[in-house]
Amino acid sequence: MAIIQEVKDGKFVDETSESNKKTNGKKKNVNNEMGQEQFLQLLVAQMQYQDPLEPTSNTEWVSQMATFSMVESLNDMKSAMSEQSANDLVGKFVLISDGDGFVKGKVDYVSKKNGETVISVNDKLYTLDKLDTVADEEYFQGSVLAKELHDMIALLPSEDNLTAEDDGLVKSAREAYDKMTESQKLFVEDEDIDKLRLLEIKMNSLKATKYTGMVKHLPSISEIEAADEKTLIEYSAKVKEAAEYYDGMTDPQKKLVADETRTLFNTVEAAVANAEKKFAPENPSDSDQDDVSALLQKILDALQSQKQPENQDQSQNQNDSNAGAGQSTSGTEGTDTNM
Repeated sequence: MAIIQEVKDGKFVDETSESNKKTNGKKKNVNNEMGQEQFLQLLVAQMQYQDPLEPTSNTEWVSQMATFSMVESLNDMKSAMSEQSANDLVGKFVLISDGDGFVKGKVDYVSKKNGETVISVNDKLYTLDKLDTVADEEYFQGSVLAKELHDMIALLPSEDNLTAEDDGLVKSAREAYDKMTESQKLFVEDEDIDKLRLLEIKMNSLKATKYTGMVKHLPSISEIEAADEKTLIEYSAKVKEAAEYYDGMTDPQKKLVADETRTLFNTVEAAVANAEKKFAPENPSDSDQDDVSALLQKILDALQSQKQPENQDQSQNQNDSNAGAGQSTSGTEGTDTNM
């Protein structure tokens, strides 16, 4: 754009003079952009110092004014559209180029700074010319989920410090990753995935090793056969604990368990189940039925014992009545004889 020279009192102002270079000891800033005020100054100077013999026509003046007005309107429209576009960015996920890379974040608000529209991303202001990419909601969610996964994996111990008790944390990280869509997984750093996979491999080995140790510490067949009822209950609890631990393992972890270990566990489990039969009632249903029958019999006996004195009283009263009737009959017969 051309440099505009200031006109004062019909003369061009020499910007290179020492008096105009400094104002109060400071260098004067020269604005090289033409505004409405500069255009009017130039127009007045042109009209004032035009050639009287060849004056500029009114049509040319009007044409210049119309052209300037149109340019000014276009600039205003461009500024309004720029502000509207910036306002539409609020809440959107964007990528900002800051020279050293890209800043990712959501636009919090739009503001003005030194007459220029700026957007706030991660509590910092950026001009619109720094804007590189505008993303949709899924893109933004992918970035957020990737950050959460990164923080989760960062809390996991290193491969050397990993123990079988950390299995829940490793599973949680894997579940969080599997729930993400394919586009969201693109935000996950390769280092995070590599660390998660290494920890999963180590965890599979740790879980299989722990299960093998639990099976090896189970009692032998001879110990199970010689155990009393109390000891057998303890053996049964250990077998149940090992079975539940195995059921909680993943398929890759179960594949690392040796066939000899699984065979040994099945043998011990069967021996415990067989030994438990020795202490179980032979016919639990018959025994329960006998107990119920005995209880009913006691109740019947008690009821009968309560009724027995009453029956005896009734029998005694009947006997007394019969005896009185006999005496009356004898007296009557004697009277008839005498007559």
